[in-house]
Amino acid sequence: MSVYDTGPIDNRAFPRTSRLAVWLSNGGRDPAIASIQAYTVTPVTSGFHSTTFYTLYLVSLSPSGSDGSVFLLDHIFADLDVYGVRVITSGLGGSNISVTISEMDGGGQVVEKHILRGEDSIIGTLLFAYNANIDQDTVTVVSTENNTIASTIALPAGSSPIGVAVTPDGTRVYIANFGNSTVSVISTATNSVVTTIPTPPGSQPTSIVITPDSFRAYVTDFQGSVIVLDTVTNTVQTTIPISPVSSPLGIAITPDGTRAYVANVGSNTISVIDTLTNAVIATILAGILPDAVAITPDGSRAYVTNQGDDTVSVIDTGSNTIITTVPLPAGSIPFGVTISPDGSRAYVASNVNNSVTVINVATNTVLIDIPTPGRPVSVAITPDGVFAYVSSQVNNGITVIETASNTVVASLPAGSSPRSIAVTPILLM
Repeated sequence: MSVYDTGPIDNRAFPRTSRLAVWLSNGGRDPAIASIQAYTVTPVTSGFHSTTFYTLYLVSLSPSGSDGSVFLLDHIFADLDVYGVRVITSGLGGSNISVTISEMDGGGQVVEKHILRGEDSIIGTLLFAYNANIDQDTVTVVSTENNTIASTIALPAGSSPIGVAVTPDGTRVYIANFGNSTVSVISTATNSVVTTIPTPPGSQPTSIVITPDSFRAYVTDFQGSVIVLDTVTNTVQTTIPISPVSSPLGIAITPDGTRAYVANVGSNTISVIDTLTNAVIATILAGILPDAVAITPDGSRAYVTNQGDDTVSVIDTGSNTIITTVPLPAGSIPFGVTISPDGSRAYVASNVNNSVTVINVATNTVLIDIPTPGRPVSVAITPDGVFAYVSSQVNNGITVIETASNTVVASLPAGSSPRSIAVTPILLM
């Protein structure tokens, strides 16, 4: 992660700046995400104080030379006495971003141009992992800076939190509560619950995913449906029926936000939902007891863990057909699955084998089985792909794996029966 900052710009002299333009360019071969943050600073007799952020924008940048590798945010208000702009980049290509800030007067003429140099900040690893503890009604928050427990968030008794998803801008965490038919919304700034969304009576929320534009959340209901939430109003928008016997568990959404893939453990199928119409458009026969789904960054493949036959089904999302099945070591009983940010590896929580199984996505073969204690159930990877965070349900712990060496580098305590974990995609300061 890199941080670019103009520092406080004194705008009290003539000619006065009235607006700003921020130009970003990805000069590398990997995708990146960036947050643009404009702030105002109150001037005092000797220096400045009281920074207040008034503009926040999140953008994805494609690799150099492709559509979306350059971004311009124009007409940012700047008719203030003192202001500044900070850009924080993350992801695999986060260190390859060029940033130019232009100050313009009321007539649109450039007053001054700032070409910023990024530095790998000390906050480069200061992201957070959120882990749902189903038997304790809590969420454990891990600081990835030093792998310590930053906070424990209490939920109402009987919540039984089971699913976790973070909004793309990293500001909110949504928790699917299996036990009391609700979804809790957590502010990452305060690590506190800011609202609770009731889902339909009798529903059993299991997994949750946020659309890339942050406007909706899709929640699997173990009773046989998918609940769609409006994340602006934090209300139920609609309910998509699957089947009373389907028992939906895992869910994932394509990077373009147009399709959701749902693992139905009760019917051994995958339901494909068109998110424009919120209707099921395809049903794919999977392995036995499909549990979780993950989609590659290019959106071309979906990986589905099958608990009942120790396999991973690989789906071509273009044709919605299974193109291959990856056998796992016998007795794995795979639970969660996630894909590395560069799309080269799939990480599977092999529960009974006490391991994380790594699959080469290019060849769809098992690369290595990483011993991971305590019956792992869920895996999340940091945006730079350097670390994997693993929830383990029996030893009530979180294991940290360094992906370059495929070795365990830290073990942390969690609450009772961890069930799902997610990492914030970017740090918003």
